Amino acid sequence: MDMNKVASRGLFHVPKFHTDICIMNKNDCFLLGKITKPFSFKGEVVLWMDVDDPAPYEAVETLWIPQHNMLVPYAVESLRANKDRYVVRLADVTTEEQAKSLAGKDVWLPASAMAPIEDGRFYFHEVQGWKVIDLATHDDIGTIVHVVDQGAYPMLEVIFEGGQQGFIPLPDHIEIQVLREARTLVVELPEGLIDVYLGHEGADSDEDDVDDDNQSYEDDNAFDIA
Repeated sequence: MDMNKVASRGLFHVPKFHTDICIMNKNDCFLLGKITKPFSFKGEVVLWMDVDDPAPYEAVETLWIPQHNMLVPYAVESLRANKDRYVVRLADVTTEEQAKSLAGKDVWLPASAMAPIEDGRFYFHEVQGWKVIDLATHDDIGTIVHVVDQGAYPMLEVIFEGGQQGFIPLPDHIEIQVLREARTLVVELPEGLIDVYLGHEGADSDEDDVDDDNQSYEDDNAFDIA
């Protein structure tokens, strides 16, 4: 696709610096964060990095931003810390209007740019969209939406196969296998967790309990009519 022609039709703004570079596929990338808002009338934007440790990405040279269902590369001219976020100047983004058009957009980087990590470990930010497999049964449990890193231990926010949404706790003692090439976590699940969300068991016993309670109530309140 000739991106210059697409841009000329007003579908989106393409930085001139990158018009001859191939488009990146999201499957080959990871989500770095999001552009939250413009920072100044000169075209700077505020970048929030949704990563465990932003330090390895402070020297990033290119950010990939969705435009018209494609990831388009933007050269980074400068990046500086601003509280818990970053102020970024992008090549060919020089006006407040251009900066506003990027507000709210996700920011991606190639998987090759991810900071190295030990085998068997994973970054919270890299597993979005990965599958979860039950270590005991090898069943496909669902898809990871997000990692919630609050409380005593992190939890996987998951959309289960039945469409229900819930959480899988990740305390230190459970076994987790990281299959990075397959974009999959194989997890030792707490006993009964899947039943809680999917209702595989317990429904019949609950109904039996209700019937028993009703029968007991009827017995307690029965009386003879002479």
